[in-house]
Amino acid sequence: MPLAGCGDQQAADPVSLGEAPPFPGAYYLEDDAACPPPQCFEASIPVPESVSITDSRVRIIVPADYGQPGRSWPVLYLLHDAPGDFRSWTERGQAHATLKDLPVIAVMPDGGGGTPGWYSDWEDGSFQWQTYHMEVLLPYVEQHLRARGDGARAIAGPSMGGYGAMHYSASYPGRFVAAAGFSGAVDFLHLDRVSALYAFLAGFTGVTPGPAIWGDPVTNYARWQQQDPGSRVEQLLGTRIFLSSGNGLPGGPHDNLPAGAPEYAIEPFLLMMNQSFANTLTAAGVPVETLFYGPGYHNWPYYRDGFAWALPGLLEAIGVDP
Repeated sequence: MPLAGCGDQQAADPVSLGEAPPFPGAYYLEDDAACPPPQCFEASIPVPESVSITDSRVRIIVPADYGQPGRSWPVLYLLHDAPGDFRSWTERGQAHATLKDLPVIAVMPDGGGGTPGWYSDWEDGSFQWQTYHMEVLLPYVEQHLRARGDGARAIAGPSMGGYGAMHYSASYPGRFVAAAGFSGAVDFLHLDRVSALYAFLAGFTGVTPGPAIWGDPVTNYARWQQQDPGSRVEQLLGTRIFLSSGNGLPGGPHDNLPAGAPEYAIEPFLLMMNQSFANTLTAAGVPVETLFYGPGYHNWPYYRDGFAWALPGLLEAIGVDP
């Protein structure tokens, strides 16, 4: 089926392992050590003609004993950053090495690749990432895998993916029992219209949601409020929240970037967002745990640290003994 808005997709040749991947459209990779078969594989998810996205591929990691009959598993959805893609969590987040011995299914969808989708249905109608992920991909994957479903889902991501984790959790109350963001853009309106305007202007460079995604924050402020997790914390009641962020100063354990690198400059703004979001969650009675670790920049070494910190809590929430 041709996908509206999708570019060409290059599926790797299947690897012969004497068994097929769990569902149609799935295939093993031959030359990616970060996603080794049979535990890790890719799949192309069928997309309705009414939904426009750029790539329907997803990576999935299943437990080592997934072939054991009569069992089902909780699911951890891992969303990527901007401008990452569905490969980011395995290639940069070390997801397979981290999860391969755990009784959990990990699902890592694409969220726009080189055209960051911000896990949103775009204001100008170009893309429908929220509809794709929540109404198409999630039910398709869980129908074809032995997933436990409601009460056994968690979601997490860094940066743009941290936003997506909170946005999806607030938009679909109860669908995820836990959500984690690592230096996530979780509260665009922490300074009301002022911070919305800053985010809007940055969006012209592709860093944050620009005019095509949520519209102008002055004339379309209600849409920004609708998209902002910090404005909808009451919809997160009953969801365990985990937030991590640094302060953008040098001196952290992974300081391997030159002084003045943009990865340092962006992190203080995200720390402000996360602190504001945590305070709002606490005031609303939403359980939140934070790791504001001080020096550090905005990239995968610190995202991985945040994931390692949050993972035991995420697993506990979905019924896995960490």
